[in-house]
Amino acid sequence: MRTHGMSRRHLLQATVGAASVLAAPHIARAAAAPLVIYDSLDFVGKAAKAFSAKTGIATNVVEQGGTGGVLGKIAAEGDKPQYDMVWLEGSAVMERMAQAGIFGAHADLAARAAYTKVGRSLVPASAMFLPVTASTTGITVNSKKLTPAQYPKSWSDLANPDYAGAIAAKDPNLSGPAFQWLAGFFQAMGEEKGKALLLQVLTNKALSGLPSGGTVNKALLTGNAKLAITQDSATFGKIAAGEPLVSLYPTEGVVATPSSIGISARTTQADSCHQFVSFVLSPEGQAAMLDGDDSDFFFAPIIEGVKAKPGRTTDINFLVLDNAAAAKNETAWKSWYRENFVP
Repeated sequence: MRTHGMSRRHLLQATVGAASVLAAPHIARAAAAPLVIYDSLDFVGKAAKAFSAKTGIATNVVEQGGTGGVLGKIAAEGDKPQYDMVWLEGSAVMERMAQAGIFGAHADLAARAAYTKVGRSLVPASAMFLPVTASTTGITVNSKKLTPAQYPKSWSDLANPDYAGAIAAKDPNLSGPAFQWLAGFFQAMGEEKGKALLLQVLTNKALSGLPSGGTVNKALLTGNAKLAITQDSATFGKIAAGEPLVSLYPTEGVVATPSSIGISARTTQADSCHQFVSFVLSPEGQAAMLDGDDSDFFFAPIIEGVKAKPGRTTDINFLVLDNAAAAKNETAWKSWYRENFVP
């Protein structure tokens, strides 16, 4: 199958930077074998444990510490995939895998889910992956380093000389949410205008090419950063822990970053996968995913009747990413960012 003029092999190469990734028949496992879930989210283990307790279906959660690690593992397995489901943050990266034929379509599961208006807007037309939670990337300020009068109100305000050399950001080549932000930033600002602004704003490579949210928070709390372009769920987790941070949402708009789950097109345990997805899209499953203190637990719910953790802002004017455009430009945009902002 070819999409946007690229083979399935090259589509997934662009995502993971691997030599070869092809959707291949799922290796045979006994029916009683655990459901294998590849993920990069703290709350997946909680959800899987609650699901197993409810249904008796065993799960095996395989965490790699980040989106890049998960995609690298998928690439390394090549034509012998070991997973039944993949659960990552960022619709752009999930779209790339969907185009590569990695996931099956499940419009029935999407139709049955009690999505909010925002949640429904995040369901792709293909239904090859389904949103489970949402967050976004905005601007986080250390309130001990800037006064309220100095807080930026827009992305364009980041060009303020007061912030010169003191803005932290994650490398989109290593982070699904960071690429989601970059693609959404270009969508909101326009690609050329967006690139020009980032070249003006991200002038300190020691801060603009950080590998993880943890290093961004460290730079913001104890390092040279005064503010950061970072995921708001991480910010609210730190705020809950008593850190002096403030989450801001630029007036140009912020693109939603859904955590989404896809079911392998070759799984031999489709019925159990369907049960799992239905569970995590239910209030009961969502409650398990709120039972923790790390940043991922501070998501914005997109299921009716589910409330976020206390203190977490949910009244956000989310923009919906053009996943097809993001997937088409992923390799070029990541390369551009690496060349300009990564040490």
